[in-house]
Parts: sequence; C-alpha cells; structure tokens
Amino acid sequence: MTKEKDVGFKTGDFVVYPTHGVGKIVGIETQEISGISLQVIIINFDKDRMTLRVPVSKAKNSGLRRLSTRPGSRTARSSCSAG
Repeated sequence: MTKEKDVGFKTGDFVVYPTHGVGKIVGIETQEISGISLQVIIINFDKDRMTLRVPVSKAKNSGLRRLSTRPGSRTARSSCSAG
C-alpha cells in the first residue's frame, strides 16, 4: 500500500485542481472501483459542495498541485520582478 509521503500529498493539504480550483485533501485511501483496487486522493471543494477522487497514478497528469505558501509566493514574485 502506498503511504501518504510516497504520494507527494497528505491529508489536510490544500491543493489546486485545474477545473475546480482550491480544495482540501480529506484522505488518501485504497478503494475498489469496477473491481480494481485504486489508491485515490480524496479532495473536498467546499465552494462547490463537491468531493473528487483522483487516482494517485493520474494526479500529476491531471494538473493537481499543492497550493503555494506565502513564503513561496513571495519568492516567486521577487524572482519575477528582479528581471
């Protein structure tokens, strides 16, 4: 079984999913879907009252990414304005 640290995300992380915006990871678990066991990242989007399950194997290609932190966004802004 894949551990959260192997996935690159953990429960409680805020993430951005391209078509739905900002959500919060509420769990990472193995679920059986159509007879196949899949490790999925479960994301809750409060704004849309929606829960999304993204297979771990598809997370990167789907565009799922961690929400930037304030220090990280400051660094990015200063890098852009320095040039």
